[in-house]
Amino acid sequence: MSGSSTHSQSGQQDSMDCLRATEKCNQDQKCSHRFRVMRQCLAGKDRNTMLANRDCQLALEVLQEMDLFDCRCKRGMKKEMQCLQSYWSINIGLTEGLEQGRLQ
Repeated sequence: MSGSSTHSQSGQQDSMDCLRATEKCNQDQKCSHRFRVMRQCLAGKDRNTMLANRDCQLALEVLQEMDLFDCRCKRGMKKEMQCLQSYWSINIGLTEGLEQGRLQ
């Protein structure tokens, strides 16, 4: 991970909320580029073929190292719906991409 998440009193790492993680990614050229690539991969008609594409795989690998990979939303939080939209746009791609990578 990129190291900006905080640690809780129990010593476990706290996840950044997905809205903040998305904003942070948009400010990082490498992350924002890979996030756009991943969204394009998921928007294709044949997701499985797109996710098998090398550019899509590379985007997924890079995003796994970013705060986006482990972001969370809290029930009742301000802008909960936007947070959930960010969460699912990220996690659907990462989940499908990881499954695709295991099949190859």
